[in-house]
Amino acid sequence: MPQTVMKSRLPSFLNSLVHSLGIRLLIPLFVTVGITLTIHALISFRSTKEHFLELVEADIDHYGTLIKRATRDGMLLNSKEEVQATIERLGEGPELSTIRVYNLKGKTMMSAHQDEIGNQMDLDSEICSNCHCAGGAGATTALEKRSLARVHNREEVLRNLSVIKNEPSCSTAACHAHPAEQRVLGILEVEMSMTPLEMTLQTSQRQFLWTTLFLIAVVGIVVAVFVRRLVQRPVMQLYDGTLKIAAGHLETRVEPRGRHELARLAVAFNQMAADLSAARREVTEWSQHLEEKVIEKTEELSRAQRQVLHMEKMSSLGKLSATVAHELNNPLTGMLMYARLVRRELGQQPLTDNIREELCRYLSLMEKECSRCGAIVQNLLLFARQKGAVMAVTDLNEVVDQALMLVRHHLTISGITLSSTLLEADSEIVADASQLRQALVALFVNAVEAMAGQEGGALTVNLRGTSDEVFIDVGDTGVGIPPEVLPHIFEPFFSTKDKESGVGLGLAVVYGIVKRHGGQIEVESQIGQRTIFHLRLPRHAVATEEESAADTSHSLPTA
Repeated sequence: MPQTVMKSRLPSFLNSLVHSLGIRLLIPLFVTVGITLTIHALISFRSTKEHFLELVEADIDHYGTLIKRATRDGMLLNSKEEVQATIERLGEGPELSTIRVYNLKGKTMMSAHQDEIGNQMDLDSEICSNCHCAGGAGATTALEKRSLARVHNREEVLRNLSVIKNEPSCSTAACHAHPAEQRVLGILEVEMSMTPLEMTLQTSQRQFLWTTLFLIAVVGIVVAVFVRRLVQRPVMQLYDGTLKIAAGHLETRVEPRGRHELARLAVAFNQMAADLSAARREVTEWSQHLEEKVIEKTEELSRAQRQVLHMEKMSSLGKLSATVAHELNNPLTGMLMYARLVRRELGQQPLTDNIREELCRYLSLMEKECSRCGAIVQNLLLFARQKGAVMAVTDLNEVVDQALMLVRHHLTISGITLSSTLLEADSEIVADASQLRQALVALFVNAVEAMAGQEGGALTVNLRGTSDEVFIDVGDTGVGIPPEVLPHIFEPFFSTKDKESGVGLGLAVVYGIVKRHGGQIEVESQIGQRTIFHLRLPRHAVATEEESAADTSHSLPTA
């Protein structure tokens, strides 16, 4: 199993290695450097070889000159034995492989090897054709030539051919047998073995080869290190950073090193990452802000919708209440009037005291209930806006003080403490003072009833305002209002009290008065802790005076 995994990973590793930017840069650079160093080594070796060959040619010329000088005296004395002995001694050294002296006919007259003396050379051979012409000895031209040749297929030698001229000192000697007209006496052939030179060149060639390979390796390593440090590492950092950015890690940064293009690219990458991070932060903030705005607007729309539905419901109930109040007003007035007439007639009738007392008790109960119904009708008329609000400049502090004065007796009896904060600066608003006072009294009485039977209850009235609006907060420490009841507390005839203590028109009347002034009323309550009514009224409400729909003569007298 591990071998299979290794085999499957090896092609992917080789594939990534082949497509690596460092390898793609390293291979051309390595090949270019290798070719350059190889060409330089070849040129240097060829130059060295030519230099060595020039030195060898100079040496063989020098040896030819030395041989001529060494044999000159023997030649002048025509002592062939002495000249032969000198040539043999010179030929014993390792520097020269052979020394020969030819006459003009190609016969070997002297040699470092005695077995070669007397050998006849072919005049058409390479050696003779170099300086011999077909016209005979008299036509021989004095030429010197050096050439490389292989002797007996064994070793390569450097052959030097030089003429032996008939100098004046030679031709005038008494023992000399050659006439002065003969310009050339013979040919001196000197052969030098090239084996030492070849060995030296091979050694030099190996040295050049190893030096070139070493330089290629060193340059390759240096180039690889620089490519990895200056190119591959920054590119891999940018690549890894790009992958992290793509994965969402926008805090990723790449450390720029140097002032080259990749360093500037790293700086640009960091700037891009910072911009993306800032953009995402901004988008996130905008998204959260948008969500908050959507939630806020949704709540506002829901609240507005509830208010519209409530206003429509209240408007319908108001119209119905106005009709009912108008229709009930006259019968209740008649009933109360006839009850009083009956009470007057009872005093003139011959009845016993018990019967008269019993009938008077019935009439009193009837008058009381008629008066109670009359009060309900009056509230219905007020709720139904049967009487318009007369707007005028009003001191709100005075209105609040008057309302508190009306309920102060109830507060004292119930043991409720009062805490009020009035407006310190401008306390004037445009409103109907009597209606505001009625609404505030209704709220105060409602708070007192909510704290009935408690010890240490507290009523708080706080006023605050701006240049355009005033705010009235009426709070109590009563039993609170259940959450399921809150949406219905401003509806007519809705009450949590028993039927004897209320009919559920108080808060509905308050709601109508506040709306008639162009304001808003909201309630905040916690069960068993507190309830706060928040009233918001404009400072400059529109002054309107609505006509009463019902005739004022229809109003009920109080009992």
